[in-house]
Amino acid sequence: MSLFARAGLLVALALTMPTAVAAQGTQVFQAPDGAYTFNYPQNFALDHEFADGTGDVTGVTASSPTNGDVIITLLGPRDAGEFKEASEATRRGITDAFTKAIAPLPSTTLKSSSMTTMLGGPAVDMIFQNVRMPFSKERPQLKRYVFTIANGKAYNFECIYRADKAEQFAPACDLAVSTVRLRDAAAKAKPAGGGAAPAAAGSCSKEELNKRSMQVMEITSGMMMKDQSPTTIERLRKAHEAIRAVDERAGQTPSAQDCRDIEAIIASLK
Repeated sequence: MSLFARAGLLVALALTMPTAVAAQGTQVFQAPDGAYTFNYPQNFALDHEFADGTGDVTGVTASSPTNGDVIITLLGPRDAGEFKEASEATRRGITDAFTKAIAPLPSTTLKSSSMTTMLGGPAVDMIFQNVRMPFSKERPQLKRYVFTIANGKAYNFECIYRADKAEQFAPACDLAVSTVRLRDAAAKAKPAGGGAAPAAAGSCSKEELNKRSMQVMEITSGMMMKDQSPTTIERLRKAHEAIRAVDERAGQTPSAQDCRDIEAIIASLK
């Protein structure tokens, strides 16, 4: 799947994300070591290593007696082992590895495995169902793992919530997955002055074009979190159609004009 096809998936997610997430506003989670950030709904709180609220911050939570356990955590970076990429070709192997680790007992089973996007590349999205007490087949717990490989390292989100609360809390997991950014990757993608790096005269690599397109994805995702009016939705649709047109024109050998055209789209969204 091309970057721009994945961009379409992300924009589609933003355009269809339940209004409740956008309406309640979002906050930015920053890893204690500054290695990554992601967005989460304001009705979540920081989650700590120990149940009494002490220890290192590990993620965010909306756990309560009413909600049950609701936890979102990013795990990584770690050794990717035998897997060099997350793709449709490796999805079965990755899913099997997670199933072996997550579901050693019959009470936990794989519910689904599909492809999504995280950290600018393909990711495997797996949902496991836990029926062990205090859960049951009628009221199971869901454990969702979104796995990708970036810069040769493995990362995955772990999202936990009850199946009967999925409509309420699955969008929070989607939000975290679609907005997570690595500090080093962000520094490389953005020059010190902010915005897209200007294309060198007469040159524009596929990597540089993709970086600019990722900026469009970041900007449109952020705009959708703030405003879901018909005018904004139409504006973002046009931006997405424009970057897809540039990608189709550029192919694998983009020109400096292709990079400049994406920069113009970025400027039009600011």
